[in-house]
Amino acid sequence: MKTMRIPALAGVLVLAMACGKKDNAAMSDTVAMGAPVDPMPAAGPVRVSDVMLGKAIGSDMRVTNAMDDFAVRDTIYASVVTEGAATGAKLSTKWTFNDKQVVDETSQNISPTGGTTVTQFHIKKASAWPKGKYKVEVMLDGVSAQTKDFEVK
Repeated sequence: MKTMRIPALAGVLVLAMACGKKDNAAMSDTVAMGAPVDPMPAAGPVRVSDVMLGKAIGSDMRVTNAMDDFAVRDTIYASVVTEGAATGAKLSTKWTFNDKQVVDETSQNISPTGGTTVTQFHIKKASAWPKGKYKVEVMLDGVSAQTKDFEVK
């Protein structure tokens, strides 16, 4: 009687393994076709995930070469990267010289629908920038989100 159970159990295991392989093959075919294996998570509330400074931006609004030292005649760009979704969020920048003098304040309304969004801000001056330490503070809906220090040499 025990000898009858072993072949029956072995047959069940072989069948289970064969079914498992078929499911894995179907899953890898789905992945190969580009369909997501897991559903996308719902977009969370918008947040600032990064701020980059540079002298130029690309068509994607991202700084092409991040830096924190600038020349006196440079236009200075800030790429603000946000994640998540919101309707009518407000991004603002406050640029200061020597932590005292406000150089510029700008805001833009954004309505990201989820994922990554990049918004560009910049400052430029017809005459030379005074040499020294500067800072840009990025605010989201009036709340400080990130700051970046830089210098004009």
